[in-house]
Amino acid sequence: MVWVRDHRWALLLVSILALLVISPFAGVYDRNDNYISPLVGIMVITIILSTARGAATIGALILLTLVWLVVSIVTDGSGLFAGVAIAAPVLFLIVMGSVFLLLVFWLAHVHAVSAETLCAALCGYLLLGLFWTGIYALLYAENPHAFIALQGGKIEHGDLLCFSYGTLTTSGSSALTPTDRVVRVWASIEPVIGIFYNAVVIARLVSLYGFGRQPATPPVT
Repeated sequence: MVWVRDHRWALLLVSILALLVISPFAGVYDRNDNYISPLVGIMVITIILSTARGAATIGALILLTLVWLVVSIVTDGSGLFAGVAIAAPVLFLIVMGSVFLLLVFWLAHVHAVSAETLCAALCGYLLLGLFWTGIYALLYAENPHAFIALQGGKIEHGDLLCFSYGTLTTSGSSALTPTDRVVRVWASIEPVIGIFYNAVVIARLVSLYGFGRQPATPPVT
């Protein structure tokens, strides 16, 4: 447990990257939901236990995660992104938002730059992309014409994931074009939040690095 606590953000980073790697496979978040959701749930509970403070906060967040996990398994469709049922994806957005807040709180109180600090900073950025993917999936579930695929065909959750990260990084590398006004508004907000996050995190890391390199105050003679 100590090793897991000391490498919580590295493990979360590996988990998020794994979700991105499997995203190109069509329907992977629907067909394998009962396998993916429990693994994500275990990782989230680990983060909560090793980061959250206060028994009430820990209990509430774990209960929320377990409720999401149960709902994602018993309902049809993806437990991560909107499908046939949207209860689990909505709960997943709340869970991801909670994890992001725990991460930001941890970064605000860390005392030195380390490998875990850098992993946490990267996780925060990637969590923004996951969070916005969930929003796009909900909007797409509500309006099937909210996006147009440049090459036609069915739009998968992996396509929304690519659109989210393409928007977040302002690279525009996506085969989707938003047509709904609400989607375009959210797509405009995402890169702004990403840039603001990067600016704050970089400033925080630079301040920590500079503080660690300050010479010791010489004794008064």
